[in-house]
Amino acid sequence: MNYLTELANSYNSDKGNVYKCAHHYTQHYEKVFSKYKNKPDFSLLEIGLNRDDYSEVPSLRMYRDYFGKEAQLSGFDIRPEFKAFEDAGFEIFIGDQSSPDSLKQCLTKQYDIIIDDGSHASSHQQISLRELWQAVKPGGLYVIEDLHWQPFSESCPRTMALADRWITGDLEPSAFFPLKWMEQFKTELKRAELLPSASPLHAAELTQKALLFLWKK
Repeated sequence: MNYLTELANSYNSDKGNVYKCAHHYTQHYEKVFSKYKNKPDFSLLEIGLNRDDYSEVPSLRMYRDYFGKEAQLSGFDIRPEFKAFEDAGFEIFIGDQSSPDSLKQCLTKQYDIIIDDGSHASSHQQISLRELWQAVKPGGLYVIEDLHWQPFSESCPRTMALADRWITGDLEPSAFFPLKWMEQFKTELKRAELLPSASPLHAAELTQKALLFLWKK
């Protein structure tokens, strides 16, 4: 078991392979996050801090242990209770990820890694990516989790379907990605990669494309 998985399990994060959905995303993260360890001025932003318990931030705790005490770790969530974790050394933004104005709070700096583990609605994922891609540092990574699960029906294309197209080089404008934005995205996207969740709670055919990595040039 890798160190990041051990940390996820110890903090009751479903990014590990024990707690609740047990997606085991940490097996994928360990392979790419290790290069950022002890990086000067490393910064990470995560959208969605804890859906089950407003009194703890398991992912941010995990990343603090993994990346070190000097890492600049930020969180974004709709629940105002999480603002209290600024006392623990985390930068916390409170807002709605479906709101561009709310997301603009996060644009005060750039991040090596941004992770969207928020509502999982495709529209919210796409609005967040549109607004926050500009905040990813060159050579950085934008991650969207749990593409296989949607909280409600939507008229826009699913993010998983768009990711499938992006992997093949089909980067056309869509509902939340206007032509000008997509043209810029094309020039900056190094590659897109879809990876599986190992969750035993979902059918295997649904979880093969659960995790999206978007690498910036």
